[in-house]
Amino acid sequence: MTTRTLPAAAYEKLTASVARDTGDRRGAALWIHAAGLVRHAQEHGLLPDSSPAPGADGLRKSLEILASCHPALAALTDPRVLPVWSQMLGETAWESINTFWERHPTLEDEHRIDGYALGDTYQLLSDDARKGRALCQTPPWIARLLLRLSLEPAMDEWGPTSTRMIDPACGTGHIVMAAFHMARVPPIHGRGSAPAAHGRQALERALAAVTGIDLDPYAAALTAYRLLASCATILRTPLERLPSSWPVNVAAADSLLARDEPLLAAGTYHACVANPPYITPKDPVVRDRVRAAYPQVASGKYSLALPFTALMLDHLAVPGGFVAQLTSNSFMKREFGRRYVTEFLPRFDARWIIDTSGAYIPGHGTPTCILVHRARPPVGDTVTVIRGNRGEPHVPEDPARGLVWRAIEDAVDSRLAWDRFQAGADLARRDGDPTH
Repeated sequence: MTTRTLPAAAYEKLTASVARDTGDRRGAALWIHAAGLVRHAQEHGLLPDSSPAPGADGLRKSLEILASCHPALAALTDPRVLPVWSQMLGETAWESINTFWERHPTLEDEHRIDGYALGDTYQLLSDDARKGRALCQTPPWIARLLLRLSLEPAMDEWGPTSTRMIDPACGTGHIVMAAFHMARVPPIHGRGSAPAAHGRQALERALAAVTGIDLDPYAAALTAYRLLASCATILRTPLERLPSSWPVNVAAADSLLARDEPLLAAGTYHACVANPPYITPKDPVVRDRVRAAYPQVASGKYSLALPFTALMLDHLAVPGGFVAQLTSNSFMKREFGRRYVTEFLPRFDARWIIDTSGAYIPGHGTPTCILVHRARPPVGDTVTVIRGNRGEPHVPEDPARGLVWRAIEDAVDSRLAWDRFQAGADLARRDGDPTH
């Protein structure tokens, strides 16, 4: 897979230029990104062959066609989600957008057309999402590790056709997409055999297995588009030919407070996986509402990452479900984390604590760690801890192959291999023991 990454300054320059026409940066970012989304669909054969009229009217017509392909895409015609329906755009601004996407055609090649780069592009374009809601996409190598430590063992335990996962802060869907592919092609070890990966049944099953929720309605719509675009690509068919009955479990909601959202029903998920926002809520009303809803973890100038942990462990996960998150390690150092560490986390079965503060993670300036728990009281007396000794000596050309990250992955591989060996030995011992 190759993607062409543009410097942030290129997006900044374009957004500033279009904002002079729209009057606001949020509207400019969404005009630009919606045009990129439509081009992605057109270039990869996901829209019908008929070409819409050029210009802003043509963009609106294409969005209407996309929205009609599946109920999960209806938000693309909602003016509360996309200002293209309520905001005029001048010819000069449109030409700037059109020229940009002609020079940088969706930033992906034929080997990966599931909209991965579109997710990163939205983060770069939207100040509102990046600064206001702390949108920071999870790199694919980190998403894979989080899922290996949560969704994969959940599928081993509950079976690949029964397991459900959720990312309650999904952004534009990087973790959800990785989970979709894992659910579509389950690991071959564990309980049961892996189902077929390419048929319609496999795709429908994988869609039903994954859920994403985000506060940003456009990010949620983009996640839904990416799931459906992947299905259409695998089947080599336009989006309009996908069954409208196929489940796309993506919603725009405040996961911490929206208890009336059906996808946030208690005790639903075998794996909860997230890279939640690390910020403190800026709105004092929201800050107080979250504090009241999560008094066990939201004290002082708390990080939102702590209520998200409580949401997943106390509410969303089935008994014994796996909860994995990449999170800020600030709770280890500051007063707001005291009750979280001494009272809340000890109630649950800690499985992994991984220091990722020395790894180079693009876009993540905050020191982080990975926490993996099971939603049950502690079992046994062992927690696997991977401690960091030093950071990267220099910025790696490929962050996924940085020295620190490779060392983390090697340590995880070694531990998982030992665990599988020990489980196999225990099973063989039981099978050979006539008393069992």
